[in-house]
Amino acid sequence: MPPMDANTLQTLATALTIWGATFVLALWASLVYWTHRDAAARLREPSRRLLAVLLSVILFIPGVLIYILLRPQRTLEEEYLLTLEEEALLRAIEESERRHG
Repeated sequence: MPPMDANTLQTLATALTIWGATFVLALWASLVYWTHRDAAARLREPSRRLLAVLLSVILFIPGVLIYILLRPQRTLEEEYLLTLEEEALLRAIEESERRHG
């Protein structure tokens, strides 16, 4: 392989820099979008959702990690379904007690 001249090396370095910057920008945008969607599914208060997104916008990967550590374990839909299940179990217990008691 022949040695590369300075112009070729500079062109290669520029291309790699552009590729790397594009990759980092795409990663940042996708993490911000993911945080927005996840926060919308888990948080009721708009101010908390905004704070979660701002964390990921400003702090990038550490912000997303902080959000993951602090976010509620269940989504709002999971909480709703769990509440329905608990209410159904309580009704079943009350009906059983009325029949046997």
